[in-house]
Amino acid sequence: MSKAIDRRTARKERIFEKRYISAPELAARWDVSESAIYHGNCGSRDLKTIRLGRALRFLRTDVEALEKSREKH
Repeated sequence: MSKAIDRRTARKERIFEKRYISAPELAARWDVSESAIYHGNCGSRDLKTIRLGRALRFLRTDVEALEKSREKH
């Protein structure tokens, strides 16, 4: 039974990681400092933030949409 729970937990974590991106991940992706992400100095202010406890997350779909819109300009 514990193996089934472990698999479900692992699956939920993978789904979570596909759906959300953390501030440090976004900073690395955009090659900016984490501080710039937290303060909105690099366009992250245009993204809706989601707080999960103390952690700040962004919807991956919103990040990708913002990146696409920047490519067009």
